[in-house]
Amino acid sequence: MSKAVADRAGPEYKDDTAILLVDARGRKLAGNIVAWPRGVRAPAQWQTSLLHRLGRVRGEEFLVLTTRYPTGEQLLLGGLLDNRIQMQLALLRGLAGALALAIPIGLLGSIVLVREMNRMVETISRVGEHVGAGDLRRRAETDGSGDPVDRLKASLNAMLDRIEALVEEHRTLTDALAHDLRSPLTRIHIQVTEALAASPDPASHARFEAIAHEVGIVLHMLESALEISRAEAGVGRGTFERFDLGAMLADLREIYQPLACAGGVKITGTCAPGLDVHGNRALVARALANLIDNALKYGAEGGVIVLEAEAVGAEVHICVADRAGGIPAARRDEAMRKFGRLDAARSTPGTGLGLSLASAVASLHGGRLELEDNDPGLRARLVLLRQSAPLPDQQGA
Repeated sequence: MSKAVADRAGPEYKDDTAILLVDARGRKLAGNIVAWPRGVRAPAQWQTSLLHRLGRVRGEEFLVLTTRYPTGEQLLLGGLLDNRIQMQLALLRGLAGALALAIPIGLLGSIVLVREMNRMVETISRVGEHVGAGDLRRRAETDGSGDPVDRLKASLNAMLDRIEALVEEHRTLTDALAHDLRSPLTRIHIQVTEALAASPDPASHARFEAIAHEVGIVLHMLESALEISRAEAGVGRGTFERFDLGAMLADLREIYQPLACAGGVKITGTCAPGLDVHGNRALVARALANLIDNALKYGAEGGVIVLEAEAVGAEVHICVADRAGGIPAARRDEAMRKFGRLDAARSTPGTGLGLSLASAVASLHGGRLELEDNDPGLRARLVLLRQSAPLPDQQGA
């Protein structure tokens, strides 16, 4: 035993191990420890003790384990605690280095990930903007990766396919119905007009006039529905041209002034000189005519109708304002729907398509129709872009 301990404590072992063998009386037999430490008994489990190794100036803290043999000899084995501290320090330094690398790498990865997600979301957002502008053929480009974003794009495309099919079916049905009804109604109107001219009976004459009037209303309704459908489908953008808005407003005032004077209404207004718009002149004139007609029907008691236009940035605001009762703010959306007529207007001749047509024409020109309080009365504001944006391209996002 002594020889084995002496060999283990030899100079060829350069580790930080403590080993000591003493006899039953505590005298050193072999080892690299000067003497058995005080307070350390044998046998005992692991405990800390201050040991003095041979050749060391000061004592060192060891974690020791002691054993007693049947012959009375005692063996002490220990490991230097400073190694554990050094290992802890080395581990802490390694963790600090890893953290120092992980933070910039994590930030860089987060920036790249956020940018990629923003790019994907921006792609979907652009599709939504184009669809909102009326381009139902716009689709999000998929890459076939099958990741969540790609599946979202595929679902969005499928939804848009379904919406486009339903809208196209509805538009086709509306157009077909309007076309099919217009021809027989036109023939009826012609026959009633001929019968009216040939009828000598005053009573029959009045009846024929009433029939012709009602048929005319239905024909006007069908024509308006067709114009709304065409405007919503983007028909007419190919004929856009730049025209003088002031000249068009002057023409409208001249056309409607006799009718207004007959009803005791005055049409006034101003338009900045040189104010031009890029669009379909006939459709814009039709939309404004509808607004003026509504003002004459429902705002005549105000005595004055103001027709004015001004440039506001890249937009042109054309306002038709009256001084009558107006439309309650809560019911303005209802008034702008197709065939939407408020209770007060049902006793007045009309189709309920005037505001709908004006709104569709505004959308065709990249603008909008706004109904505002004129305090008192109603202000219908037709907002158009001075340079109308073309329809979005049909390529994938």
